[in-house]
Amino acid sequence: MIKAIVYNTNTEHTKEYAQLLSEELKIPAYSLEETNHYLKKDDEIIYLSWICAGIVTKLTRVKKKYKIKCIGMVGAYPKNDQYVKELQKANQLTIPSFYLQGGLNYSKLKGMKKMIVKLVGKTIPKENTELRRLFQNGGNYVSKESLKELIKFIKNYKEERKDNE
Repeated sequence: MIKAIVYNTNTEHTKEYAQLLSEELKIPAYSLEETNHYLKKDDEIIYLSWICAGIVTKLTRVKKKYKIKCIGMVGAYPKNDQYVKELQKANQLTIPSFYLQGGLNYSKLKGMKKMIVKLVGKTIPKENTELRRLFQNGGNYVSKESLKELIKFIKNYKEERKDNE
């Protein structure tokens, strides 16, 4: 049985997704820092985390401690099947994973991360106006609609578990 949604956030987009998912599925959501108070080793979880340079942050650490049933990968870029495949390969994901566009919140970025994100923004082709605008001004693309596939997967998983009991 899935005990919780565990999230790791940098600019609060992942936290927003965790809260939306928690409301929809009636499963508690905890930040990675809170998990020691609420979860035990090998508990089943849904893991949501932000992407940094193509890597799902803190994934290795979480895999060692919990049984991850699915992953929500939160990034700034618009959803793109090729990009999702690249993320799955780079992170060696063999469990269901879902890409969720979060956004950019420059007020939450600090130091080197902020500088790197601004540099990345300067490399985006002029033709890609939506993405250029996001990297210039920031933005929030968190939506319940983006969670649709992940929610469907979890509801099906819960039904299968019920049927097997």
